[in-house]
Amino acid sequence: MAILVLVMLGLSACSKNGGEATGDDKKYLTCKLNGKYCEFNYGVNANDKPTTDTVHFVVIGGWEKRDMIKGFGIDLTLPDGAKEKIYTVSGTTALSLHGKYYIQNMKDGKIVSTSGYNGGTSEGTNFTVTITSLSDLGIKGTFCGKLKLVGGDDYVTEGKFSAPYN
Repeated sequence: MAILVLVMLGLSACSKNGGEATGDDKKYLTCKLNGKYCEFNYGVNANDKPTTDTVHFVVIGGWEKRDMIKGFGIDLTLPDGAKEKIYTVSGTTALSLHGKYYIQNMKDGKIVSTSGYNGGTSEGTNFTVTITSLSDLGIKGTFCGKLKLVGGDDYVTEGKFSAPYN
């Protein structure tokens, strides 16, 4: 029974339909970081609406709260344009894709530094994004990967998003 559960979790980790929203106007960016459910729904948005039919870059971002201390973002750049498909990067491969979880470090009410956990841009990390919908309104999809703080801890993440264009 335990093996069946692990197999099902593995198959659904970056499933194509896991990021579907219940309505076109719903926006969200949620994920699990090392198994802990997190919402980054404050200010969720995608890049500016493309002026041509080709979407050369996909930028998704959101914050945990209005204080903008913790956030999550996804960046994907494609010279030939984004499509509804799976994109994967591991370590320092050529595809310009990365996921990032960031925390503003505060002292006396001021930001003194930022801790950034990145996936797909350094050795020992990976990141996958599946674009399930690329429309005139925005972008929907799922993601998963291993994010790492330079010289520090790492996070395993999986999540979904629905982000309207700015």
